[in-house]
Parts: sequence; C-alpha cells; structure tokens
Amino acid sequence: MHDKSKAISVIIPSYNGRTLLEKNISTILNQLESYDEVIVVDDGSQDDTQAYIVERLGHPQVRVYSIASNARFARAANHGVEAANNAYIFLCNNDVRLQEHCLTRLRSHIGVDNLFAVGCLEYEDHIGGKKSGKNKLWFSRGLYQHSAADTFESGPTAWASGGSALFDRQKWLQLGGFDEKFSPAYWEDVDLSFRAHQRGWLVLFDADAVVLHKHETTNAAIFGKQHLETISWKHGQYFTWKHASLFRKLLFLVWWPYWFLRRSLTQ
Repeated sequence: MHDKSKAISVIIPSYNGRTLLEKNISTILNQLESYDEVIVVDDGSQDDTQAYIVERLGHPQVRVYSIASNARFARAANHGVEAANNAYIFLCNNDVRLQEHCLTRLRSHIGVDNLFAVGCLEYEDHIGGKKSGKNKLWFSRGLYQHSAADTFESGPTAWASGGSALFDRQKWLQLGGFDEKFSPAYWEDVDLSFRAHQRGWLVLFDADAVVLHKHETTNAAIFGKQHLETISWKHGQYFTWKHASLFRKLLFLVWWPYWFLRRSLTQ
C-alpha cells in the first residue's frame, strides 16, 4: 500500500505492559502497510518497556513516546495522538489482539464524509465469547446511562471504544482529545464521541473489524474493583453535568437522593 492518505498511526498507551506487548503487538505488526507507524506511549513504566521496543523488537515502524511519570490512559492517549504523523490513528489497548484483516477493514472507511471514528467488534477472552464495541447511550432518572448495543450489525454507534477504534486525527485535535478530567479511566471515550456527534460527525461500528480483548490491563490491580466502580460512577455524574440541558440538570438534582441511596445500599 503506497497511498499515504490511508496511512494509520497505531497508538498504544502502556503502563508496565511489556508482557502484554510481547504477547499482542505482533498482531498489529503483521497488518501494517508501508506508511503506517506504531507509537507505544510508555506511561511511566518500570518494566523496561522502552528497552524491549527499541532493542529486542527493533521494528522500523515502531517507536516509543516516553512519559516520565504515570499519567494514565486519557492523557497518555492524547500525547500519542499529538505525536502521530498520519491523518488517522488507531487507538489500541496493550491487551488487545487484532484478528485477521482488522486494519484493512478499518482502512476501508477512510475518506467517508464527516467520519470521526470507527469502532471494532471486541470479543472478550475468546472468539465467540461476550461481544462489545457497539454501544447505546440514553438519559434516564436524572443520569446518562450506557450499555452494549442489543445487536452487533455494522452501523452507527453511540461511541467508539478507546481500546480499539480508528479516529480522524485532525477531528480529534479539534475536539481537544480526551477530557483528562475522566482520568484515570471510564467515560472518556463516551464523552469524546458524544462531542463528535454534536458536530455532526459520524461514529461507526464495523462488525468485520474484529479484535480479541483479554482485559489484562493494570487498572484493576492498581485501584481494585470497588474503587473502579466508584470512579465510573463519579465520571458518569460528571458526564451528565457536562452535557445535560438545564432541564436535565434539574432532573439530575431531583433524582440525586435516589441514586445516593441506591449506591449506599450496594456498597
């Protein structure tokens, strides 16, 4: 492939993820075209990630962008996008394995009018397992809420997952990238796609761009499951207050005692 207009910069934020990179990065390298690049954003790791990429892997299309101290996913992704050379970026978790022709499928969408993002079909643990990647978002009982879609045919989606999706880099930069107030995790990709929808840009899902997502990243080990649930809850409130109309903000306040009691009973 010698059409630079369809070149992709693969961005992989990674914190102490050398083992995961060793397991999964080959599935990306096998699908690169001549103008593509891979940027591993080494997010303050202490596991010799940079030495592995530079010395052992030594691939001419792979480079490291180093962050001195751990910035977490949203900020690391933003740094990677800013450092990218190509017009389209594929944001990929280090625990994701691309299946055959995944980048080819995503590349086929490049050039579509008003395209902002294309998300992949993610299988968890094994092909044929639980599906994700196509999503829905709605407002109910004073809060924006989300879930996986009911079906997984290709087409529009509420948001493209930050773990495996193609983005138009210029549009990403126009939006200011991920809102880093969603650090360390959760809702940053929902928010980014929501802002893209507000500008009339397309956010799509391609059921033929398939990845296997083993969910081995470090968030659970660092923060613990209960704390991550609290983070997600707080970020859902922030998302609602950020994007809700005045009427919906009033509904948020009316429903707040209900949600506070419900959270208290489940903790």
